[in-house]
Amino acid sequence: MKVYKTKVCLVILIAVGLATLVGCGPAPAPPGWSGLLVAEGRLYTGSQSGRVHALDAQNGMELWQYPPATEKEGIGSIYATPVLLGGTLYVGSLNGKLYALDANTGSQRWEFASGDRIFAGAAVADGTLYLCSSDHKVYALDANTGAKKWEFTTGNWVWGRPVVANGGVYVASFDHKVYRLDAVSGTKQWERQTGGALADAPVVSGDLVYCGSFDGSVHALDASSGQVRWTFETGHWVWASPLAVGDMVYVSSLDKSVYALDASTGVKRWSFETDGMIRGAPAYSNGLLYVGTEAGTLYVLDAASGVQKWSAEKDGQILASPVVVGGAVYIGMQNGTIYALDAESGVQRLVLTPGATE
Repeated sequence: MKVYKTKVCLVILIAVGLATLVGCGPAPAPPGWSGLLVAEGRLYTGSQSGRVHALDAQNGMELWQYPPATEKEGIGSIYATPVLLGGTLYVGSLNGKLYALDANTGSQRWEFASGDRIFAGAAVADGTLYLCSSDHKVYALDANTGAKKWEFTTGNWVWGRPVVANGGVYVASFDHKVYRLDAVSGTKQWERQTGGALADAPVVSGDLVYCGSFDGSVHALDASSGQVRWTFETGHWVWASPLAVGDMVYVSSLDKSVYALDASTGVKRWSFETDGMIRGAPAYSNGLLYVGTEAGTLYVLDAASGVQKWSAEKDGQILASPVVVGGAVYIGMQNGTIYALDAESGVQRLVLTPGATE
């Protein structure tokens, strides 16, 4: 029996050992994790102690941290995946602020304060930075100065990052709705109700928008109108964003399985059961799919068939999505340790420990 459609209060986060009522108070924080960004030979991530770290992706040496280690207090726990553009690193914090940092030195360029905790990374397009917050709002900021251009209010928390495509900004909210906003003005162009809260970002591919919901389903919507094209049910909540690659959409679920669906029809092509709930989205590279579980296992599957190629077990939970760059797959553990494994074989290359010198 499904319990996702209650209109009073939705019980969320039981899968991670927490319980709260959606719409009945401030957003609680699930177990902490920060997504990883690997770019230009560096790995950027945040910590539960409230610091942003830049490390050499090849040898693990820490290049800088913000705030510096000399400052006793951090900026608030960081869950959001950092975003890099033109030498500026953007990262949000649970203190409700977004920070623009010099990517080379870690020095602060500007900050913007929202009204509540920021769980997700930002999106940047055409000089505008788009940001979502637990204060129910979507913000458009000048990417160079942080000056606000517009804001839009949804009906509940927004934990997933916004997605900019086709002149629109697509946003998924805990109010059970997906929105398309005009990227320039912030005017709502359409909204579509699902049967449950939406915790992560929608994904736009071609003329479709894919979103996972706490109604246990992934929904494909027409990108222009918001009309439902198809819906596929899993056995539990779909926390993470779907992953669209070619004519396939990959969906991870808290039912411990990952599904490969036809992108146009939603017909299942294959499914694979893992050893634990899957919170983060899969990653794709060179025909392989990388899936991390809360049991601490990284599975590597043939993306076309779902056949397992190899797996690696680590201590701790994998809550964020794996990142595949330069022949290596990086996985961040809930305890803060980051592993770099050979993407083809799984042989461990490096262990990174951000903030080891704090």
